[in-house]
Amino acid sequence: MSQEIKNEFAYMDFLFKDYQSLWTVDLKTGKLTLCKMNEVIAIPGTIQYATEKEEFECVRQWYIQNYIVEEHRKRVERETQLNKIVEGISNGDTYVVEYRRIYNNTINYNQLYFAKAEEENGQIVRFYMGFRDVDSMKREELDDLTGLFTRKSFIRHAEELIAKDPDISYSILLSDFVDFKEINEKYGIKIGDEIIKCAAKQFRSSARHDLMVGRYGGDQFALLIKTDELRQLIQNHISYELDFPPHLPKVVVKYGIFERITKDMRITVACDCAHIAVNSIKHTYGQSYAFYDNALSEALKKQRIIEKDMHQALAEGQFKVFYQPKHDTKTGKMVGAEALIRWIHPVYGFMSPADFIPLFEKNGFIAESDLYVYRRTCENLKRWTDLHLHTVPISVNASKVTFENRNVEEEVSEMLSASGISPDLLHIEITESLMSDDVDDLINRLSALRNKGIRIELDDFGAGYSSINMLSMLPLDVIKLDMCFMEQLKDPKRAKVLQACVDLAKNLGYSTVSEGVETFEQHEFLTEMGVDVIQGYYYSKPLSEEEFEKYLRDVKTGGEYVDN
Repeated sequence: MSQEIKNEFAYMDFLFKDYQSLWTVDLKTGKLTLCKMNEVIAIPGTIQYATEKEEFECVRQWYIQNYIVEEHRKRVERETQLNKIVEGISNGDTYVVEYRRIYNNTINYNQLYFAKAEEENGQIVRFYMGFRDVDSMKREELDDLTGLFTRKSFIRHAEELIAKDPDISYSILLSDFVDFKEINEKYGIKIGDEIIKCAAKQFRSSARHDLMVGRYGGDQFALLIKTDELRQLIQNHISYELDFPPHLPKVVVKYGIFERITKDMRITVACDCAHIAVNSIKHTYGQSYAFYDNALSEALKKQRIIEKDMHQALAEGQFKVFYQPKHDTKTGKMVGAEALIRWIHPVYGFMSPADFIPLFEKNGFIAESDLYVYRRTCENLKRWTDLHLHTVPISVNASKVTFENRNVEEEVSEMLSASGISPDLLHIEITESLMSDDVDDLINRLSALRNKGIRIELDDFGAGYSSINMLSMLPLDVIKLDMCFMEQLKDPKRAKVLQACVDLAKNLGYSTVSEGVETFEQHEFLTEMGVDVIQGYYYSKPLSEEEFEKYLRDVKTGGEYVDN
């Protein structure tokens, strides 16, 4: 065997340890050449006969007649014809034929494994052929569904390979399918398994010289690659979508990358870091991969501190409620405000909701923080009413988790009763995300809130893809136009979309609020469009409870300050 072929198969020794033998087949001459033999499990009769005869076709027919069970012979004879093999490997894929064989009076499963070896002028002139015992591999090494390494065997082989080549730097890629749980729920486990098998086939086709692949768990695949090949792989092969047959649902795959595994690092640690990286972009449109870096490490550290501290923070009053005023576009009179939660953390100081709300939504703590804002707002409304201030309705946000896990209607009703304030002083803001579930149940629950006198606002309208028909179905009072419109008012098309939203809301009997208003020009533009209320820095930033109480005392009404 040539040194070139030996080097080529050095990597494959780790990837396919249970090959009984590996051969090359020359399509020009039909000659068969032995490249590698596992002396422990190789079948001596086959090796000897193939070495003597050398002709691929002769050996193929002899093996089929002597080692393959009768019911599989015709199929294997058909599937191992040269034209079938060349067709199967022509796009760089691997081509596998599985069958039952007889050896030492024992029947088990075996595979013939084919892969492209050499091309001339775009035509395959040589390919690899391997024999392997699938039963023994499945018992010890391979995932039943995909035929790839299991998590345990991938970790072992990867660590062996890194130890064998200490001068070569390796990196880890971890793939993850977006919303695969929902795909399983919608289409069934059978379709989900078919998707996993299709993905595995594509990953397996890369598992030769530069890549080791394993099924790391569920819909995750782990890939070990030489670091100097990583950028080329990203440029040429990592795509936003894998290539699935038309009958399967569209699946988006993302990749987390841990670059340059250090010699003292366990593979599991590198995979965990890659998992963190892929989670950071799992719902980021258009970004198919992310590298694990120090910034991500610091973000993870901060996330863990937040999760550790959040319950204590609620008990100790570290969460504060801020209020951002809403003003009538025509009169300038303050007609409402939105309650916004902030966190004064002992380590990180003043924290924006963007730092902790997404995490709360994932771990479910958002339901507790929502109720805190409701309760605190009811207490403040009661106090401001007793002080005879210019009390206005306050809107509070209701997350999807809160609606799913809590009896919001009863809990809010109890808070209103305990505080003694009028229900029309409390508005609840919902978002489009609530509409993805049982619409009839959502309508009933919102109707129950409105029947208690609480008004319902639809937040962030125009930022998502909610059906216009939903606006006629849901029991709403106010449509809040997303602040993204403020950034695009100079775009004529975008302005027309905004005008259409305002007109639609008015025709349906809803009042309108525009968020993110910062300039006089924006204020005037929205007033001309017929928007009823604006919210934003043009009038005021979000104010602490103390600042907002002062704002209530000095509130503008029709351009004049009124001292209540």
